[in-house]
Amino acid sequence: MAKIALTLEQKIKLSQMQRLTIQMMTLRGQDLVEFLHEKVTENPLLDIRYPDVRPRSGGGMEKPIDNIRSGGDSLEEKLMKELRVQAVSKKVMLAAGLVIQSLDEKGFFAAALEDIGVDYGLSVADMEEGLRLVQTFDPPGVGARTIQEALLIQTRRRKDAPAGAEELLLNHYDDFIRGHWKRLEEQMGLSPEGLGRIRRFLKKLALQPVAPADERTEFVRADIEILCDEEGHLTVRSLEDLPDVFFRDDLYTAYGKDGDKATQDFIRKAKRQFLDLQTALAYRRQSIFTVVEHIVKEQGEHFLHGGSLRPLTQKDIAAATGLSAATVSRVCRDRYALFRGRIYPIQSFLAHHYRCDRERDGSISDKAIMEKMARLIAEEDCRRPWSDQDLADYFSQQSVHVARRTITKFRFKMNIPNSRMRRRMKE
Repeated sequence: MAKIALTLEQKIKLSQMQRLTIQMMTLRGQDLVEFLHEKVTENPLLDIRYPDVRPRSGGGMEKPIDNIRSGGDSLEEKLMKELRVQAVSKKVMLAAGLVIQSLDEKGFFAAALEDIGVDYGLSVADMEEGLRLVQTFDPPGVGARTIQEALLIQTRRRKDAPAGAEELLLNHYDDFIRGHWKRLEEQMGLSPEGLGRIRRFLKKLALQPVAPADERTEFVRADIEILCDEEGHLTVRSLEDLPDVFFRDDLYTAYGKDGDKATQDFIRKAKRQFLDLQTALAYRRQSIFTVVEHIVKEQGEHFLHGGSLRPLTQKDIAAATGLSAATVSRVCRDRYALFRGRIYPIQSFLAHHYRCDRERDGSISDKAIMEKMARLIAEEDCRRPWSDQDLADYFSQQSVHVARRTITKFRFKMNIPNSRMRRRMKE
């Protein structure tokens, strides 16, 4: 006799409206226009019109060119295609998709696993499994959280990796990047020739996983413009050139009077789809403005006087605006702002917190630390350049709590060689 048992489990069930909002939030420029055209094609009671773009009298202005993209797939599109053919559970599939959408332009995963999965009911374990899956995709090293992890992933996938390369990256990475060759030979029991083989192998690996994979050229257009008036007030305006989607009320009235039950059900469904589309468009626009306006408010000193960025993360924006962390992430990702004739990624206005006892709010941004590092290194004595430990000690004296490993990470981000290489280059 079959046993009957009851189980209680939680599942996230997204409504059609929520799916539509999530989908539209990530679309930009021509992609969103094409999406709206698809919706109009699917729904016969929708129509689309463009604003008048004819030049004004005496102006002679032409319509600005929209986003131009090459025919090749982006890194995200390539990874999503690879994900769709994987035989994994729905949870892992969703987690891996969220990881792919959170990769930065270099192919690194810098987001917090617990933040991007919370809106979908995914645990940290689910997200970690999704991240491990993405790290098996091409190009080797994609999805790594650090340069060390990127090198380790590539080493494990190479059959020609010399003996000891993986152990060096796992247990002796600090000595390796600081050039302590004698210590490495003693601790790992390697000969100078054996260590030399490992060094030559690691030199061939890519420090940025995306560099060899994404070679297409893409012309970007700003979605938002940040304006500053003569009195120093900052405002935000949209630069998106979207068509107007409207509902054919005349057809709705005509079919509603004379149509049978099936026809009336169809046109009522078409009306609901239109209302969902309008609501999703409005929510998308409002979310973009809310996020950018909060960034402008927090980073006003940077925009007006070129000062260092204040500590500000996506999590901070979500807490201040009431938006979800996932929504803020979608707004910031691959979206650009125009300010004083230059285009900036919105992500470039964000900065992580580091404790600083001398600051009024008790914190300093990573961008401010990197700016100070760049100035110190530019003015250093070529015979005694700043080492990473020297820089960490300097910041400690300035009441900035930052570890030496963090200094090394910042130096890698700025593409600055270590002190030994800088001394040789300047000599």
